[in-house]
Amino acid sequence: MHIVLLARKTLYTQPGGDTVQVDETASALQRCGYEVTVVTAGQKLPSTATILHGFNLGRPADLLPYFTSFKGKKILSSIYVDYSLADAQRFPKLFSLVGKHGIEYIKTLARAMNGSDRFPGMQFAVRGQKSFMRALLESTDLLITSSKSELHRIENDFDAFASTVKTIPIGLGASFLDPFEESKKRDGILLLGRLEWLKNQKTIIDWATENDWPLTVVGDANTNQKKYYDSCRAAAGPTVTFLPYTEGIELKQLLRRHHTLLIPSHFESFSLVGWEAASQGMRVLYNDVADMSETLAPVGTPIRMSNKVHTVATIDAIIKGDLEQKKSHDLFNSRSWDSIILELLKAYN
Repeated sequence: MHIVLLARKTLYTQPGGDTVQVDETASALQRCGYEVTVVTAGQKLPSTATILHGFNLGRPADLLPYFTSFKGKKILSSIYVDYSLADAQRFPKLFSLVGKHGIEYIKTLARAMNGSDRFPGMQFAVRGQKSFMRALLESTDLLITSSKSELHRIENDFDAFASTVKTIPIGLGASFLDPFEESKKRDGILLLGRLEWLKNQKTIIDWATENDWPLTVVGDANTNQKKYYDSCRAAAGPTVTFLPYTEGIELKQLLRRHHTLLIPSHFESFSLVGWEAASQGMRVLYNDVADMSETLAPVGTPIRMSNKVHTVATIDAIIKGDLEQKKSHDLFNSRSWDSIILELLKAYN
């Protein structure tokens, strides 16, 4: 069995959660003895491929040409992100006119025009985002969602579709399950992720500056949202520190030095970073929105970012050590990639 993992063209030039998901899936499958090739949009599929596993329903222009021509089994991990709350703030008038799928259509064409991504093709330009997404679902033999909430959103947006559906959570990398020496003193709040409207970091930066919270912001600017990054830097007071995108040992060191991870995003389909932080002994606070209200409930504490008074009070309590971290080593082990991949192999067969 030769498995091809298919993802967006910018998977490695603009890394995100899907980059980790693709790479960890590939590594776990290879440990099981399978031949695996990662292909990004625009590259050719290997002629020996027997299974095509695509990632990201929201990037149909990248995936659909492959799905319609491939003769073997086709699987799609949806990673279906809803940008509505962020786009309604970022483009209020345009969003009210064209809605969330129309905005995604415009953003796809804009990325091609500014050279940050590939041109999606004339068929996409004529048919549009939602039509391509529906066609991608109809071309898929098996749809994999990371939560029930994600599945419900897809069903609400697209009604009935032919794909068989399976829900499989995202796994934790082996290095996050290794024992480590607990830091004698943890200090400060951590924000992780590319700086962009969806992640909503500026709100926390504003509040940290107002309340003198020690805050470390880790992440690069979104290539197409540099003004947002600049506004975050401009709003930051002396207690706020910025670091570039970090991974590997350096990331784990940050997770082990800080005591709280904040995830203020307007939306996350599956916040793997929350699980990674919890596995390293951190408290995790997350905005109580879909799908995080389901996927992070076992390891974190919800906050309502729409209620500043409540959220500031909760974070103040965290800083004073008044909120305990949720953790269970058995729980983390049950979410290892080697466990998750067994569910995926059943889906492949």
